[in-house]
Amino acid sequence: MASRFIQNSFHQQESQRPSRAMSEHQRSKSEKGGQRVHHKSHASHHYNPLVIPCDWVLAENHAKARRVARELEVENQSTCPCCGYSIERTDLEYDCDPLEMKFLGSGFPLFYMFIKYCIFILVEFWLLKGMFCLATDLMGDYCYNQEKIKIQQKEHHSIHDHLNQQHHHHKHKEDNSICGGSLWHFVSLANVYDREDIRNLQSNLSLVVVFANMVSFLFFRKAQRSIDIEVDESQLTPSDYTICVKNIPKLNEDYREVLKNIFQNYAADGRELFVTKIVLVYNLDEVIELEEALKEMIREKQEYLFENGMNFTDFKVKQLDEKLESLEQKIHQKEHELFINREKFAGIAFISFLTEEMKQLVLQHNPHTSWERIKAFFNNGLTGDVKEKGLIFEGHKLYVEEAPEPNDVDWEFIHIQTGQKVKSRIIAWSISISFMAGCFFLIWFLSELAERMNEQVEEQEKKGIKDSLTQTIAFLTSQSISWTVVFFNKFVIGKVYHLIVDLEKISNKTKFNISFARKQSVALFINTALISLVIDFYITGNVIGKGGFIYNESNVFLLNAFIPPIVWFVDPWSIQKDYQRQKQQKNIKNCVLTQQEANEIMEMPDYSSAKRYGDIMKTMWFTFFYGDIIPLGILFSIMGLTLYYFVDKYNVLRRRTIKESLSKHLSIEMIEMLELIIIFTGIGNTIVSSILFGEVKWQDFIIIIIGVVYILLPMEDISSVLFPLEQKDEVQSYYEAEEYFNTDYDRENPVTRREILHEIAKKK
Repeated sequence: MASRFIQNSFHQQESQRPSRAMSEHQRSKSEKGGQRVHHKSHASHHYNPLVIPCDWVLAENHAKARRVARELEVENQSTCPCCGYSIERTDLEYDCDPLEMKFLGSGFPLFYMFIKYCIFILVEFWLLKGMFCLATDLMGDYCYNQEKIKIQQKEHHSIHDHLNQQHHHHKHKEDNSICGGSLWHFVSLANVYDREDIRNLQSNLSLVVVFANMVSFLFFRKAQRSIDIEVDESQLTPSDYTICVKNIPKLNEDYREVLKNIFQNYAADGRELFVTKIVLVYNLDEVIELEEALKEMIREKQEYLFENGMNFTDFKVKQLDEKLESLEQKIHQKEHELFINREKFAGIAFISFLTEEMKQLVLQHNPHTSWERIKAFFNNGLTGDVKEKGLIFEGHKLYVEEAPEPNDVDWEFIHIQTGQKVKSRIIAWSISISFMAGCFFLIWFLSELAERMNEQVEEQEKKGIKDSLTQTIAFLTSQSISWTVVFFNKFVIGKVYHLIVDLEKISNKTKFNISFARKQSVALFINTALISLVIDFYITGNVIGKGGFIYNESNVFLLNAFIPPIVWFVDPWSIQKDYQRQKQQKNIKNCVLTQQEANEIMEMPDYSSAKRYGDIMKTMWFTFFYGDIIPLGILFSIMGLTLYYFVDKYNVLRRRTIKESLSKHLSIEMIEMLELIIIFTGIGNTIVSSILFGEVKWQDFIIIIIGVVYILLPMEDISSVLFPLEQKDEVQSYYEAEEYFNTDYDRENPVTRREILHEIAKKK
């Protein structure tokens, strides 16, 4: 089969046609933090991203073009020369339907639907069980009776001495039956410590909640698929017509001609197809190295101008300008060499067809499994069984899959080999584990400190001493645990895990955000729920006592519900950006920013969907893990997520720049992770019951089994069978749809972008 591919006569090579018009949906690369500096220099003959001093009018126009707003439908629109976005735009209303944000891609309507369903599931939890648990906990009298006992003990010195001895005996392991007596204890499971009948009723309701959740998840998946189909049918994008082909072997022939012949004649069981465009992926390591040198030289020029004044006729400045120009020419030359040098081809190609139907035919006729890819990885890409279904070329099975959107591809990392990625991810996981270990020891230290301070206060009370300073320190130390957890969650963990996931060298932004959201969610949950559990349950043994587990986690519930939306509303990131902007504009005469840097500083801060998903997932897991023991936490979480929804939507529409076009796969992955709340319900209840009451409820055991089975089942497929939704293929051909595209693969590919944008500029 392989030899037949090469011996067939090839069609004449199809030229890579640029789009016919340049609107909002036809632009150069969506900017990314730390983006390479020279790639946008050719969107216009007059635009130079490296020029110093910068033009602030251009920068302000760029900010207008990058804001989250619809493009105005007017003739002869003004566009930003660096990114190609239209400047004239109209803002969306704050109370708009999230579906109106579909011009940003399906990711944003899906995200806001995700928050709504999370709120619905929490309300379901509250109505079916939370209210009952709170009411019965309030009706309990265990903690009230404990307080009466403590008062009696203070009145009897003989009992005092006896308890003193017991206290020293249990210094490092508290008695779990002693209630702390705070407000949090009266509205928690601690207040029915001696009422097994009530606890049994609460356990029965857990089963009701789990079954309700399972039904809700099926409708949730249906709603998400419905939104994705609606957005997809209303938006024309290159991925509607394009596949991504991987594991292409090294050849001494023209890859485009070979691939065109294969996919026009052999990819759909002999049906003749029509390939409109082929964009190859290249190893960019040499280009990236030159770009880093270019950035360093720009920094050198900026430092010299800052220290010696804005004298552009200075000999040193002219020397640096000549070096910069020479280095830019080298980069352009290297890009051209990559285009014609077959050795730098990375074995990956984006292939577009005339119709979406043709694309779907190729995907249907060329399936592959993860096991096939694993075997090929250990066999240098070769396929062991030539009888496998699909395209086998030169001993390599061509892995055909859905293509991500052009601006979803991370062209810097897509060429990285699997072995190198595996090593990078092992390093990333190692750093992640080390970081979480550090968080554990910090919270352990604070817990021990709080424990000692509370012991000191109790000792003083028994002796009749009232030291307000010691009591204040003890209170603040206990509070510091929950505040530290919330502070780390909001300001530290997100930044750390963004850096960790950067090390993984992921090939597209959706996969990057999936990895980021997964790791951040797990880290937030460990930091919020599990570390305190291990310390309070197994090390100090202080579960329902003063300053113990219930006290700390109740505080975390309260702070976790309200601090994130409040911080998000105050938005210190926007305040910082405003300060930087004003600082530079006040010093315009001595401003050494390049035009690109001025453009970036005028933009609103970047928005990260993965961080938002991580915040929400942490709240959901945490609530279902501890919702039974602290039912008031369910109500806090409902209020917190509701506030979060409105604040986040406001920030997206008014205070953020969107540089992501994420696919439905992130939302699907988040639903899979959300479904873990079933298992967390059973595990959380089991741990609390076994440690606090020395028993394991059969209901919780059943819930864990149900949760495991539910997670293992292909729920997306089951939802599709139960709620079938029809998705129509695009009726327009690739050439008809091309003028409506956001961008295209050749305009995003760093190697081909310069020439394509140059052609577009000439046509305009």
